[in-house]
Amino acid sequence: MADQEWTFEEIDKHVQAADLSAFGAGGKHHFEAAAVATTPGDVLKKICAIYKVVRPILVGVTKIPFIPKKWKDAISTFIGLMDKLCP
Repeated sequence: MADQEWTFEEIDKHVQAADLSAFGAGGKHHFEAAAVATTPGDVLKKICAIYKVVRPILVGVTKIPFIPKKWKDAISTFIGLMDKLCP
């Protein structure tokens, strides 16, 4: 995912447009813990789907001045890992 400077309004619009019900029970991106062992590729696709919804929020948090640097570093490390898993 490309890094871009997201405004609050752009992040909100992005999240508002997401069908979060798809991640709940019965939704197309929902999975049970047992699926991790039986269909890990399918589970990863579902995890990537929700990551793509929340990624702009995570990036936004790293831009907040009063968030401690170590927290920002942890979030940035997580974003980097997920970006590799979820291109």
